[in-house]
Amino acid sequence: MNQIERKKYILDLLDSERAVRINELSKNLKVTRETIRRDLYSLEDEGSIKKVHGGAILENTSGEIDYNQRKIEKWSEKESIAKAAVQYIEEGDSIYLDYGTTTLALAKEIVKLKNITVITNTIPIINTLVKNQNIDLIIPGGVVRNNEASLFGQFAMNNICDIFITIGFFGGSGIDSKAGITSHHMGEVLVSKQMINQSQTTIFLADQSKFGNIAFNRTANFDDIDILITDKLLSDGYDYSYLNDSGVELVVST
Repeated sequence: MNQIERKKYILDLLDSERAVRINELSKNLKVTRETIRRDLYSLEDEGSIKKVHGGAILENTSGEIDYNQRKIEKWSEKESIAKAAVQYIEEGDSIYLDYGTTTLALAKEIVKLKNITVITNTIPIINTLVKNQNIDLIIPGGVVRNNEASLFGQFAMNNICDIFITIGFFGGSGIDSKAGITSHHMGEVLVSKQMINQSQTTIFLADQSKFGNIAFNRTANFDDIDILITDKLLSDGYDYSYLNDSGVELVVST
C-alpha cells in the first residue's frame, strides 16, 4: 500500500471513528510507526486532520475534538488501568460505567466477558458493549451532550433512581486532597453522584495526570470511594497519604 492509499485509509477511518492511534495504524497497515507519523503530518499540512500526541483527529470536528483527543492521549496507561479494574468483576455482577475515556478502555475489556449487566450513559461505551449479546446493557437515556457523546439530565436521573449495582466504575478530571474527585460538567456529575450512592463498591479510575488537578464540580469525597486504580505513582514526592487516611485502597496497575 503506497502513501496515497494509506492516507485514504486513514481519512476513511477518521470519518467513522473520529480519531486514530499511530500504534493501531502501524499494526493494521503493516508499516512502521514513523511511516504513519509522516502520513499524518502530510495530512495535517493538507488541512485534513489535526495531529495530536499518539495519533490524529479530524480538524473539522469542533464539537468532539476534546473527547477524541483524550481517547488517544495516555491510552496505554488507560489500558493498563482497565486490565487491573476488570479483575474485580465476577460473572453475575451488575456494573455501572461512568463518563470518560478510561471507562471506555474498561469497556473494551468488559466486552470479552459474559453474564453481566452493564448500565452506562456514554455512547462510545454503548457502541463497544452492544456487540456482545451475553451482556445485558441498560441505557438510562437523557439529553445528549454532543461534544462528549454522553447522556445526562432529569430523564436520566429518573431512570437510575431505583437501580442498585454491584460495582460502579467512575472517572474524573481531577484528584486533590482537599477538593476530592472533581469533573467539568454539572449534569454528568449529578448522574455520577447518584450512581455512587447506589453502588455496593465504588472504584475510581484515574491515570497519574489527574492527581493535583481540580475541575469545577465535585463528583465525590474520598469517603465515598472504596478503591482508586491508577497506572503509576508520581515521582516528585507527591503525598498519597490522604487516600489511606480516608480508607481508600490505592491500586497501581503497573
